[in-house]
Amino acid sequence: MLVGRGLVGRGLAALAVAAQAALGLFPDEAGRIDWYRAQIGVPHALAGHTHNGTAALYAATERGVVAALDADSGSVRWRHVLDGEAIGALRVGGGRVLAQSAGGGEARVRVWDAHSGALQWAFARHANSTDPAAAEFVGDGSGDVVAVAGGALVRVGAGGEPAWELRLGGSAAFGRVVVAGGSAFAIGERRGGGGGGLRVVQAALADGARQRQYSVADGQALGSGRAVVAGAHVLWREDGDIVWRVHRLGATSPPWDLLHAKMVQEELAPEDMLTSTLGELAPGEPRFTLTYAKAGARKTVAIELDEGPDGGVGMRKLAALRTDGAAIGCGGGGGAALVAVSAADGAWRARGAGGERLRGRLAYDAAAHGPVVRAALVRTAAGGARAVAVTAGGLVLCGAPGADAALWARDEALAHATDMALVDLPPPPSGAERAAAESDPAAGASAAARYALRWAATARAVAAWAFGLLRGSAAPADAAIPATVGDHFGFRKLAVFGSGSGVVAALNTQGGARAWARRLADGAVDRVVVARRCQPLAADPPPVVVAVARSASANATVVAALHALTGAVLRSDTLPGPPPARVLPLPAAAADGQQLIALIWISSGAPALRVWPPTPDAARSLCAAAAATPLFFDVADDDARVRGFRIHCGADGDAPAALPAWAFALPPGETLAAPPTRYDDDAAHAAALLGRVLGDRSVLYKYLSPHVTTLAARRAAGGVAVYLLDRVSGRLLHSAVHAAARVGPDHPFVATQAENRVVYQLWHDVIPGAAPARGYVTVVADLYESDVPDARDARPAFSGLDLAQPAVVTAAFAAPGPATALAATRTASHITTRDVVFALRSGALLSLPAPLLDPRRPVGAPPTADEQAEGLVQYAAPLPLDPRRVLSHVHTVAAVRRVVSAPTHLESTALVAAYGLDLFFTRVTPSGSFDQLSPSFSKLNLAATTLALAAGCLLAAPMVRRQVTARAWA
Repeated sequence: MLVGRGLVGRGLAALAVAAQAALGLFPDEAGRIDWYRAQIGVPHALAGHTHNGTAALYAATERGVVAALDADSGSVRWRHVLDGEAIGALRVGGGRVLAQSAGGGEARVRVWDAHSGALQWAFARHANSTDPAAAEFVGDGSGDVVAVAGGALVRVGAGGEPAWELRLGGSAAFGRVVVAGGSAFAIGERRGGGGGGLRVVQAALADGARQRQYSVADGQALGSGRAVVAGAHVLWREDGDIVWRVHRLGATSPPWDLLHAKMVQEELAPEDMLTSTLGELAPGEPRFTLTYAKAGARKTVAIELDEGPDGGVGMRKLAALRTDGAAIGCGGGGGAALVAVSAADGAWRARGAGGERLRGRLAYDAAAHGPVVRAALVRTAAGGARAVAVTAGGLVLCGAPGADAALWARDEALAHATDMALVDLPPPPSGAERAAAESDPAAGASAAARYALRWAATARAVAAWAFGLLRGSAAPADAAIPATVGDHFGFRKLAVFGSGSGVVAALNTQGGARAWARRLADGAVDRVVVARRCQPLAADPPPVVVAVARSASANATVVAALHALTGAVLRSDTLPGPPPARVLPLPAAAADGQQLIALIWISSGAPALRVWPPTPDAARSLCAAAAATPLFFDVADDDARVRGFRIHCGADGDAPAALPAWAFALPPGETLAAPPTRYDDDAAHAAALLGRVLGDRSVLYKYLSPHVTTLAARRAAGGVAVYLLDRVSGRLLHSAVHAAARVGPDHPFVATQAENRVVYQLWHDVIPGAAPARGYVTVVADLYESDVPDARDARPAFSGLDLAQPAVVTAAFAAPGPATALAATRTASHITTRDVVFALRSGALLSLPAPLLDPRRPVGAPPTADEQAEGLVQYAAPLPLDPRRVLSHVHTVAAVRRVVSAPTHLESTALVAAYGLDLFFTRVTPSGSFDQLSPSFSKLNLAATTLALAAGCLLAAPMVRRQVTARAWA
């Protein structure tokens, strides 16, 4: 009896668990967001600061971000994205963060609260964006700042108002500010003749009166390795000299002192001193570094300048390291003086001014992230220390003294992503198939054996589940699916990114876990191409991605083929010279099935073309493909024309070259405002329906061509002209003039194409009849073979060279906001309608359905019956910013550069990825999830209904038979 009760209890428990599983919400259904990653970029300036019992690491990054990171976890406390601005100066002190930046024709100085990130004040003035930036706190407790902005030395008060201003003139590019002894000094490199050197302008700190201006360090330049600013001193070594000249800012007699490295107990031979270099250690502090080579090893010494009571300048050694290639940095607070991190193995050492010695190790994969190039020492609120390092590949590491591994790491390489390709993954085997393969390695001998083993494994799995249920324990779960194995619905792929730091990294689109990373070069990765797709069988060749990167140090181009699932380098070639202007995937494959890549260098004549991989077989494969189907490409080699070329092979059949095919010259007075918008993936133009069915059942046939490119040109008379070109023939398909439009860095031109629809957006100074009367305008152009219904090109075969001119229907809408990128969704069979995704500058990803962007929406009168049957809605100028269509929900996806869409195995569902400063992945269903059950669908109710119907059939069967028999005898 007890056993029966136990079985009944376990059965009821299992039923309850099954009911919960059937009625529960799937985790990825909450907001439909797969994952989101907020990033800051690679820091070029680091500073640690402790204030009111809290400590943080402050960073200014190459993506124009000022951020505060938690020193113990690396999480972002706050960040400010200064879109389009380059940050030149970062200072932290007194619970405040100071940053100076330039962009958009203005120099800006901002001060934030160090703890909360709240803006305390901001100051801006017109300036050339190429001018160097410099700013310093006054340091007298007033909260004032002295900065170089707009060609003037300015003291800005705590409220953001200028207290005084001193014009500096154009004799030098002033890139340093020093506040010392009641004066403010602007230091810059002299322009023009005179052999270079530094220019110093001295102003009274109280009222800005010019006290003195003079030159010093003739023939020297900051950052050259022979001249530095160390606190209130300028130190330099003249070419061919073994002594240093040290000038105390503002001093007139003597103009400088002579010092030698022997003062800090460094025994340098004259030849060692002649090849030594100087480096700045900490902004605003009287410290510098000396690096020299001796006996085949490099040594770096940290030195502090010491000013005696008699005004003389001395030196004392703070620390010395013999680690080759160490990244040297300075700490802040707590008496910390120096930290050095080995570029080779991440070992770090720190030396405090009071003799404190700290060391540890930041273990990381140098092959994936490159050597350490920047370091800093951060004090914690409890008085401890943290060593922070930045690698050349964009990895930010933090370690504690005595630890052999990093406390935390932030991979910021993908904040500088330059390109992305999505790689399909092999489908996972079922649990039964895995068990069968493990039980008998010869399971693949025959189909019958595989079938029998599969059922045997299924029976064992059911028996194990039943036995576990009887024992009151659950059956063991299947092993976690590896990151390089897909799923049955095609949701899981690998997103392979190229970055500006030379790193190629692959992330899983479900969860964002990194599968692998590899640093190929010390320059940017310009292009990532999937050269061989994934094959379903393990014996087939692996998928391959090809990355094209720049080698800045060698002035060369690195082309590497990588195993898409592991990141292993299958082949790598270094091509001397500058990087190619175009990287073009070719519709041809090598003998192993790998897609060929064309590298194109632009010149005044015909472009130089090279095929990769650089083998005779690859060249012959390309020539065979070009002979069967002509191959064309276009280049914009100047700002007034676009040229088209055809790939041609010589008589020997293995020397491909580019022959001129056509040229499109802009009208006089027009210049290209943006490079041609290209769509290299022909699948983006595929369509399931060749035409559009109208309300009266007639058809408008779509003009479907993968060779359409969009140009935007500035007009000398004002405005912007937009051209749609055919890249095969060079024909002008459509043009439009926007007389009140502007295109520039602040108002970019963005465009996308889906099937026969082109969507672009640009800024208009005047929008007639709109309120407000200026803003961004979204223009939609649909291309049809003819504007006459049921008329089409019925030829069985035709070429892009002889297609008829398309009929174009256009409409303009008030944009939902400034967009930085546009993209159209893609599904597997192209049946689902295509949404257009707007990456707005506000950080929102807005998905608008195709009917809202339809240029055939009726204007004025309500839609007729035929128009309603066609699905048209009445025209309204503004496109709605509907919160329900914001894919990113509450997340801010900052500074998006590109939006990419990819299909899944379900026709209803598409993947959408956005990358820029942040990363974002999600799934969308433009036409609803018509081919899948809702997660709330009750499988328990379905089973109960089926069983009830079966029972009803069994009960009703005898009665039906009796009635049929009685009716037959009646």
